[in-house]
Amino acid sequence: MKNKNKVIFVLLGILSTNAFAYPMTDEMPEKLKTFADNLTSVSATFKQTKILPESTKRFISTGYVKFVKNVGFTWHQQKPSDDVFTSTLTNYCVNGENKELRDLPYFYRVKSMIDKMLNGDMSDFLFAFNVDYSEHKNTWTMVATPRLTVMADMIQNLTMYGSSKDLTKMIMTYYDGTIVILEFNRSKKDFDDEIVC
Repeated sequence: MKNKNKVIFVLLGILSTNAFAYPMTDEMPEKLKTFADNLTSVSATFKQTKILPESTKRFISTGYVKFVKNVGFTWHQQKPSDDVFTSTLTNYCVNGENKELRDLPYFYRVKSMIDKMLNGDMSDFLFAFNVDYSEHKNTWTMVATPRLTVMADMIQNLTMYGSSKDLTKMIMTYYDGTIVILEFNRSKKDFDDEIVC
């Protein structure tokens, strides 16, 4: 069954007729490359706003995140609940419960693409997404829309905003109309580098 899904995933990509807004290349745009090169270990506070289509309320959560390049990240949510989500390159755990990252196929696939992109290789990301990229002064914006039906059934688009040093905001719009806005601020306090499940 896994092989069948993999074949369908590849065929959908080959049959997709959408053109890339940014040419297919392994090279990264200048400011995005500078950001990726500068990104080693970073701690940031976050504010997450979740907007549900069936509700007029906005659901807010806050906390901090620690990212270590080529290792993984840890996500501490402080409000409204005290949850800890940790992801290495192969595993993830929620409040100490350890599981394989492949158990979350969509998350695993997108995370792998972003990990590669942050290491200078955009080929997988550009295979799966149409990308509209722009630069202005010291900032960059990247809007990614799925090329593949298996992803488009879940997410409409992913928008990233950044500078040469930081990813400042991400906006994820899902197929069901849910919008998640993540705002990051580099923390003056550095958290522990250890990321384990």
